[in-house]
Amino acid sequence: MSDKHEAADGRHDFDFLHGRWQVRNERLRQRLAGSEDWDIFHATQTCEPVLGGLGNVDAFLSDWRRPGQAEDFQGMTLRLFDLPRRRWNIWWAGSHDGVLEPPVGGGFADGVGVFEGELEHEGRPVRARFVWSGIGANTAHWHQQFSVDGGATWETNWHMWLRRRDEDGRLPHEDAVIELRRYTLKPGRRDELIELFEREFVESQEAVGMHLIGQFRELDDPDRYTWVRGFPSHALRAESLQGFYGGPTWKRHRDAANATMIDSDDVRLLKPARAHTALPAAARERAPLGGADEAGGTICIGVCELHAPAQDGFLERFEREFAPQLSAAGLELLGVYVSDDTPNRFPRLPVREGEPVLVWFARCADAGAPPRLAAQPQWRAAVADALLAELKAAPQLLRLAPTARSELRG
Repeated sequence: MSDKHEAADGRHDFDFLHGRWQVRNERLRQRLAGSEDWDIFHATQTCEPVLGGLGNVDAFLSDWRRPGQAEDFQGMTLRLFDLPRRRWNIWWAGSHDGVLEPPVGGGFADGVGVFEGELEHEGRPVRARFVWSGIGANTAHWHQQFSVDGGATWETNWHMWLRRRDEDGRLPHEDAVIELRRYTLKPGRRDELIELFEREFVESQEAVGMHLIGQFRELDDPDRYTWVRGFPSHALRAESLQGFYGGPTWKRHRDAANATMIDSDDVRLLKPARAHTALPAAARERAPLGGADEAGGTICIGVCELHAPAQDGFLERFEREFAPQLSAAGLELLGVYVSDDTPNRFPRLPVREGEPVLVWFARCADAGAPPRLAAQPQWRAAVADALLAELKAAPQLLRLAPTARSELRG
């Protein structure tokens, strides 16, 4: 059989899983009992091919202990591709009993893998379903469902959100699309939201496939909180957002977070203006929770509201007339983005649509750099010329102080 036919028959469908992963687990404490109480725990997983790629074996090492067990829970999975039947069979075993469970079987269609079989839960026969989705170069999502009525209804009882670790132990990120989010908060409550956000919402969002790029206090408005997060694609954005906002961490803390806010709908979807204008990778890892709140410098975000998409002319004008002035004013240009008009695939969180912008990010030599830029005669002349053409208003310059756990820093 040719390599092309081998690739098409499904035997390589699990190749994405090879390697080393960190895993966030959300496991229902009581199954088939109407419970909404979830355990959240973490694990590492390594997966290696066997039989020349016709199967794989993974090792799952968690920091969780089953009730009554004295050791951290471990698991293993054996997956084998049945060549005659062109389908995968999957066996699971755990350290609580060392028994290889009966297999579930199935395959992938349109990037989603579904595998079903007959198992037992506490002596009760159940139909089990494993679902793999949200698969990217560095992300994957697995969840398990049980049915006691022959598949008419299903209860989801376990999620595993996988993020790949590179050779240095860091999470690789792909930020093909980003969100610029500006919140208006109730007076005096910004630090309350920041403390909650940095404690509960950083790792929990990244675990399900997002990238927390930066979190900031706006220097010119004490009741504004601005933050930026990235996603590998629009499809994975929808999966990640559903995982977080439908998951237990947000449900536990959403009331406290929402209580600090007046408005959280000022959100723009953006994409790099050109292949080379995306924000650079962080020079260092994010500060740990509870670490020293070191000075983070100043970041400036410039928002240029436009009459038409930036690609219709303003992008070239920005590169020709505006960008060269930044360094002269003490701003180091880090990234340039334009509106992403792809339809919002998670309407539960609205975004500003039909409002084209160009947005740039810069590191400031000091907090006075943006006002100096705005006051320069050459900058004001460039703005005046652009207002006669593409610009709807003078560029908005946001002066931002990174929070203690912001990855993007001045």
